[in-house]
Amino acid sequence: MLHAVILAGGSGTRLWPASRTLRPKQFLKVQGDRTMLQATVDRLGSLVSLERVLIATTTTLAEAVQDQLSQLPRGAILAEPCSRNTAPCIGLAAIHVLARDPDATMAILPADQVIAPEEVFQDTLRAAAALVEEDARRLITFGIKPHYPSTGFGYIERGEAVPVSAAIAGGGGPPVYRVVRFHEKPQLPVAERYLAAGRYYWNSGMFVWKARTILDGLARHQPAIASGLQRIAEAAPRPDFAEVLEAEFAAMPKISIDYAVMEHAEEAIVLEAPFEWDDVGSWPAWARYRPADAEQNRIEAARHVEINASGNVVRVSEAGQVVVLAGVQDLVVVVTPDAILVADQRDEASIAAVTKELQKRGWLEYL
Repeated sequence: MLHAVILAGGSGTRLWPASRTLRPKQFLKVQGDRTMLQATVDRLGSLVSLERVLIATTTTLAEAVQDQLSQLPRGAILAEPCSRNTAPCIGLAAIHVLARDPDATMAILPADQVIAPEEVFQDTLRAAAALVEEDARRLITFGIKPHYPSTGFGYIERGEAVPVSAAIAGGGGPPVYRVVRFHEKPQLPVAERYLAAGRYYWNSGMFVWKARTILDGLARHQPAIASGLQRIAEAAPRPDFAEVLEAEFAAMPKISIDYAVMEHAEEAIVLEAPFEWDDVGSWPAWARYRPADAEQNRIEAARHVEINASGNVVRVSEAGQVVVLAGVQDLVVVVTPDAILVADQRDEASIAAVTKELQKRGWLEYL
């Protein structure tokens, strides 16, 4: 059976000050009246029943997740005691899923992405699940065909095409290739080379595999994580489970599943995703979902005035405030009750560094 594990523990620092420690990006509304977390669950439709949805988050966010997703059954929220990147998180989710279903197929889905159309997304998940059923050794990731040289996404380098059965190929599924390498977020000249080469995808952070296969991969390539997971699984029925979970999880190395397992696996496959995708990881990305005026300003504010201003991105959370843009171009202006961000929207690196600077100064109340 197909199970969905939704990763909802991220911080979304590039969307500060709207995104905060206790209200990260996945709790924001980008389209319509549903948050990105809620939309991620909605997007599954009837493909995955609510009984087979697991939300992986942190202990500090678990209550907020429950409030957002009250329709989920008891036990659907998996709270990590601390942040350890995606490999320990996914391993922990895998032992929970495996306890429910010994032959489980897992779809790993970040909670902070915008994807459309839903029907195409669901068809892609079905195709990936079929590839895994055809060969349980396969570890599948979804690659997004880049349409500009982004420096904000990691990349997946593809190799040769993967032969699949006639039944799957005949269904008109998306092309699949072997994974050569994962690449970190590049500088612009490198991103331009990736785009021109035509064999690189944006890394979506979405995966499909057998729960048993990913645990086997962790055992082979990350024994420290695997042994900790084993001790956590053995402690599940005992009264000291919470203490074991906290101690073992905290001792695991911080590493992504890409580098922990995928880069080493012979059966790592990248599927070219046919749907529209955006991780809305910056204020310019957020602005794409807001209408533009004649001067290409994109503004979410009850009252605003623009005088010789163009290309600006504005979000004001308080209805009683008026924002005036005069003689400025390409700014990001975000106003919340306790913080104001004014930045050059082309300088995403500086915006991403804001939370680190606030932490360095000890101004934790603004994080």
